[in-house]
Amino acid sequence: MAQKITEGSSKKGLAARILGGQPTGRQEGFFWLMILSLTLWPICFFASLFFFDAPIQTTVDEISRWGMTLTIWLYPLYLLPLMGLWYRLSKCLRATWLFYLCPLIPVIIFFSFVELASSDYAAKKPEGYDPSTFIRINEAFAKDINHVYFYNEILKDADPKSFRTLDEDYSADSQHVWYREDIIEGADPKTFVAPEKSNSLEISLALAHDDHDYYSQNNPLHVADMAGFKRIDGSWAVDRLNVYFIGIEAEIGKDIVPIGDYTTFRVLNHLYAADAKNVYYKNKIVEGADPKTFVVLKGGNDYGQDKNRVYYEARGTTIRNLDALKHRKTGNGLYETFHTDGKTVYNPELMAMPVGTDFATIHRVERYRDWYADKNRVYYQNRLLPKANPQTFKIFPSHYVSEDYVSNNNKSSSYSCDGNRVYYRDSLMLGVDVASFICGYDYVISQSFAFDKNRYYQGNPNPRLEKLRQGKCRVDSE
Repeated sequence: MAQKITEGSSKKGLAARILGGQPTGRQEGFFWLMILSLTLWPICFFASLFFFDAPIQTTVDEISRWGMTLTIWLYPLYLLPLMGLWYRLSKCLRATWLFYLCPLIPVIIFFSFVELASSDYAAKKPEGYDPSTFIRINEAFAKDINHVYFYNEILKDADPKSFRTLDEDYSADSQHVWYREDIIEGADPKTFVAPEKSNSLEISLALAHDDHDYYSQNNPLHVADMAGFKRIDGSWAVDRLNVYFIGIEAEIGKDIVPIGDYTTFRVLNHLYAADAKNVYYKNKIVEGADPKTFVVLKGGNDYGQDKNRVYYEARGTTIRNLDALKHRKTGNGLYETFHTDGKTVYNPELMAMPVGTDFATIHRVERYRDWYADKNRVYYQNRLLPKANPQTFKIFPSHYVSEDYVSNNNKSSSYSCDGNRVYYRDSLMLGVDVASFICGYDYVISQSFAFDKNRYYQGNPNPRLEKLRQGKCRVDSE
């Protein structure tokens, strides 16, 4: 009898020995499917390494993140004991289906920690808040009996009793309207309406309004005629007195010009518009342009032509007809095309280049920068750089400096060099040490700078720049 029991036990498969009993064929198949899930564990392990990238807000937030992390990290250790426990429980309760719910246990635990991490318990609270009256209105705004908070900072001058949110960015109380943490000066909280959310893929500025003006973020548009105001598209709006350029590059409140004819205003593209009297480029009237014959040229949104001449942006050129010229493309569209009438060479901004410019070899030195070179000479826009050698000419990297980060992934728009000579745009700078010269922009104080080991040529010394000047900070050059 003992011999038969031993022989029977020795015939148990691996699944039976781990589970503590002989599973059915379906249960054994499920067991091996769960073992196969371990092949996905390395991917989940790698993903969990990013759980701590965002700053930890509270102790509950930290506990939640560790809970999610350990649920993944320990999966290979608890998987087999968990399946054995659930198999025995299903047999004890005579509920075979219970065994198949085993995978839900780590899933439930993981998402319980996810839910806790996203709850208000894990959220950071403002310093000095009143816990008995504190409520979070949305992700950005909260209030208690004493204050209104924007991302846990006190919203200045806000009244908690009358405060209300208008959308994720706009809010108001009985006296003021805010865009995020900034008061919108002059806005009427009684009649203020937040901008409608658009499902369009078109990139354009959202406009809020009250009964006397329109607003982009916290900037008033200074509409002169509210009754006649209408938005034409993402870049243009008009009333009976003015044209308003409201494109992405607009300076809201400043990009206003008197309208020529309200009834005939039409959009030509996102940079040009026209009516019966004028052609407009952004916030400028294109002087001398004929609105009846003016068209935007193919290949460049900043180029236009009428019966008299060709235009670049708001500037009329000496070119009568662009199609009559010979063209040499060095890139995509008119922005990288040079032109000639056989005597004069024109750069992509349609400026006449100096006499002697070689049309066959002229090219832009760096994309989006204003230096050009041919086989003999170097130019800034259409001005010759004295003594510059095109074979050794280069543009300096532009260093972007923040409180704790420096990068030089872009090129300067002002400084270049040729051997031992340094240029500011088209002007030769004297006495500069090329090897130690650095230029860029300090984002902390919103100021451009340029210096070498000897002195500053632009901007003023500060600890951030001195650290860069002395080679004591890491520069990201990716």
